[in-house]
Amino acid sequence: MIRWFAGHPTAANLLLILFLAVGALTLPTLVRETFPDFRDSEVEITVTYRGATAGEVEDAICRPLWDALQGVESLREMTCSAQDNRARAIAVMAGNGTVLRFVNAIRTEVGAIDSFPDRADPALVRELFRTDVVASVAVSGALPLHDLDLYADRLADRIAAMPEIALVNRSGIGTRQFRIEARRAVLVQHGLTVAGLANVLGAQSLDQPAGTLETPGNDLRLRLTEERRSIAELAALPVLVLDNGARLVLGDVATITETHTPVEERAYLDGVPAILLEIHKPRGTDALRALDALRGLIDREAEAAPRSLQVLVVQDTTSIVQDRLSMLLRNGAVGLVLVVIVMSLFFRPGLALWAAMGLPVAMAGSLAWMAATGLTLNMITMVALLMAIGIVMDDSIVLSDSIAVEAAKGGNGIDAVVRGVAAVAPGVSASFLTTVAVFGPLSFLSGTMGKVLEVLPIVLIAALAASLIEAFLILPHHLRHEADRVVKAPGFFRRTFDGAFEVLREGMGRLADLAIKARYLTTGLAIAALVLTVGAIAAGVVKREAFPDIDGDVVEARIMMPQGTPLARTQEAVAQVEAALGRVNDAFTPDQPDEQSLVIRRITRFNRNVSAGETGAHVATVSVDLLGAETRTTTLDEIITAWREAIGPLPGASSLIIAEPGLGPQGIALELRITHRDLDVLHQSAALLLAELETYRGVRNPLVDLRPGNPELRLTLTEGAPALGLTSAEVASQLRAAFLGAALTEVRTGAIAHGVELILTHEDRDQLADLAEFTFLLADGRTVPLDTVLRVAEARGWGTITHVDGLRSVTIEADVDPRLGNADAITADLRAEFLPALTAQTPGLQIHVEGQAANLAETSGSILKGFALGLLGIYLVLSFQFRSYAEPIIVMLTIPLALLGVVWGHWAMGYDISMPSMMGAASLAGIVVNNAILLVEVIKSRRAEGFDLVKAAGAAVRARFRPILITVTTTVMGMVPLLTEASLQAQVLKPLVVSLVFGMLASTLLVLLVLPAFYGILDDLGLAKGRRKPAAL
Repeated sequence: MIRWFAGHPTAANLLLILFLAVGALTLPTLVRETFPDFRDSEVEITVTYRGATAGEVEDAICRPLWDALQGVESLREMTCSAQDNRARAIAVMAGNGTVLRFVNAIRTEVGAIDSFPDRADPALVRELFRTDVVASVAVSGALPLHDLDLYADRLADRIAAMPEIALVNRSGIGTRQFRIEARRAVLVQHGLTVAGLANVLGAQSLDQPAGTLETPGNDLRLRLTEERRSIAELAALPVLVLDNGARLVLGDVATITETHTPVEERAYLDGVPAILLEIHKPRGTDALRALDALRGLIDREAEAAPRSLQVLVVQDTTSIVQDRLSMLLRNGAVGLVLVVIVMSLFFRPGLALWAAMGLPVAMAGSLAWMAATGLTLNMITMVALLMAIGIVMDDSIVLSDSIAVEAAKGGNGIDAVVRGVAAVAPGVSASFLTTVAVFGPLSFLSGTMGKVLEVLPIVLIAALAASLIEAFLILPHHLRHEADRVVKAPGFFRRTFDGAFEVLREGMGRLADLAIKARYLTTGLAIAALVLTVGAIAAGVVKREAFPDIDGDVVEARIMMPQGTPLARTQEAVAQVEAALGRVNDAFTPDQPDEQSLVIRRITRFNRNVSAGETGAHVATVSVDLLGAETRTTTLDEIITAWREAIGPLPGASSLIIAEPGLGPQGIALELRITHRDLDVLHQSAALLLAELETYRGVRNPLVDLRPGNPELRLTLTEGAPALGLTSAEVASQLRAAFLGAALTEVRTGAIAHGVELILTHEDRDQLADLAEFTFLLADGRTVPLDTVLRVAEARGWGTITHVDGLRSVTIEADVDPRLGNADAITADLRAEFLPALTAQTPGLQIHVEGQAANLAETSGSILKGFALGLLGIYLVLSFQFRSYAEPIIVMLTIPLALLGVVWGHWAMGYDISMPSMMGAASLAGIVVNNAILLVEVIKSRRAEGFDLVKAAGAAVRARFRPILITVTTTVMGMVPLLTEASLQAQVLKPLVVSLVFGMLASTLLVLLVLPAFYGILDDLGLAKGRRKPAAL
């Protein structure tokens, strides 16, 4: 087949065109994102239980949920958080499950629960992560809130109608409501209660069918249309007919207003009231296309909007994807140029050009495979393509070098090409198989970080496969014509370069001669270096982390006050945070390019804190859109530290967290989960653990999810209450209607909907005296005071009670400033002493390490397992090729030598060993053995020809130095631009590149010197194949 493709006038070019065309056609279809989707499949179950405390929700909702769901197939974990008025449960699917089947099973089991309280709303079950946030749209201006609301509503409808958009969520304003506030004095005067008034209103305001009148001519539908849809109509609703025949209408006993609830649901854009529209795209679609479409619509809206209205795209977390991919593309282009330059130094330009054609073919093959398997264009797949720039050149370089050697011998061009390919085909095929043997198992990693990293070997295998096809079927055809011109006299540059290279090769040969003569010393030094390197890791000279941070363009300050804090006090805390942000901006702006403002805009939202998982007047979030990460000179860590210092002590705050929105694949830096039956024990243990965490340098944003709830007045019936004819249900009904409110109905006028709620006026429920003066209406029309019916006691429950797999749990979490501390080291230190001591002093207490540490352990374990399988695969391939059980071990001993470059490269560059580092180190196993294979093959060949060991090893080093140097140089040069990239966005990938570049450099030097020494020792032991036959006696 090689001869046929080499001799056919069009076959090779047609195959080349096919590869390039398929790659060009599939590239626009690839989805672009920062990382591969690493999220677990999760199902959310929410149950609203108005008026219930967290403790009541725990017993009434969370416990029945766990009883129903614990037997669901593929359920890995279920977490249920009980809060005042609601429960939220998250069911996480195991990796081997089927999403549709899992979701349907959850729905079925939840629907079968019949023990939920009657007052609880039906459970809502939905699959999470079906959409992804693209950006938000802020609508603000000097308009009445009602008009701003209507405009935002219409704009949301237009955005949601776009094919690129899946969902639009509104925030910054509550739901529209007609609020009916009854005056207690007037109700008492007419013998009414709030609960009774609610019953009257429900009976008077109706819009429902009343049947059909079947006349001989046609059927007439009957419909009662007495529903009141406006404030005026509600005010005219009769509630009581007096003895004199006069009617008492609702407007006589209550004030009716249009409002939005809850009142704390407010947002501000740079201090101006705003409504935010959070825009979501369907999962698995291109975010940049959705953002472009959104910006186009908003630009048109902004042009048509009145001057008093401002419409902006804010909190854009998507466009940075373009910046990150563009950075990688730019580095890839530079790397490609460097590779071609290196190739041109060793080969004639024409031959170098054709050898470099393997790159576009490999890229096209990778893109086609990515499209076929559903992979996306992200930072990891882009790095795989960058790695491929150098790695896939190996086959072309070896073939080109072999064909050049055969062509120099003379003869027909096609014959020279076929002989050249045949000479190295076994080695090239073995190299491909050993590389696949390593990368194959690494394509099946576990854990969230594993989902991110496992795409890298998949893309590389596709690139190598396409490169192998190009090297065997396309390249020989083009080199056939180049072979005819090999014999031409070289020019001045070529003679000079070849002369210098010959000196370098001879010097390396002499070093190899010395290494093989002192082979035991050489081997001892190599082993000592490995021991020193392992010791450096164990001693913490080079630390570990899960995943390097990557800076974004948005940072948030999440404020949480104690539950029950009034909105005015939270607003004071927010003002302090905003003022501190202004000072930080003033300090950093002069350092930015052209003195651009570091802070682009500020968005303040009350009733929101994603870290706390709570809503209410006591929580708020200040979000900041920053100058782009590719432009600004200040890192997020520096901004966060400065902002926190500028804020200073925040009086009364329970928590202040300053962080980026969202969470990377590494998870929370420090996350520990405590389980115990007693909530008081959990609270005390969590406090001790939190205090211990705060003693470590660099720990920031600590948070515990078991916190005191709202202050409570707990009411119990007196002994005389039953004698008055009052039941617990009746007492609760009258109290709830007065102080919690009665949700009556929802009225709709066109597309505008309003909820209708009845409650006492604020003045009748804003102090303890209002409760003391409350009276209950008896069946006979009499009223009795509250203290006759109820006893009152002060108490305080818990704000949130969390169950994990049916057990009460508390989670303590914190971030770590990587400039000051190391999460892995902190976790190891806690595990060594504090955690065992804490569990020992509290019977029944269990502590589980979660977050980054758990993810790191899971993914690193799968990498090591994949690496071990890869080593087994390499051994099998080499044993088959060498026809030996011992010689493959000598080749594989070169793999640990790469560890020297990996570890000390990280130390020299100032990086911690992370998951990308481990992935790069594991990938080296499939790369460095290729050079060792070629070297051992030549040593064996020279030994078989009668050379002694020293001369055979020296000749092998001299013979293979050129192709080894070329392949290593092209691989390194393909990644050097990314290694030297100063962009903040490149920092997450540089540990992987450090592993590859320094590992390649170290292993290449050591392979040329240490591997011959290893082989010499093997020969001394009589285990080497291809030994010189002894002379006949």
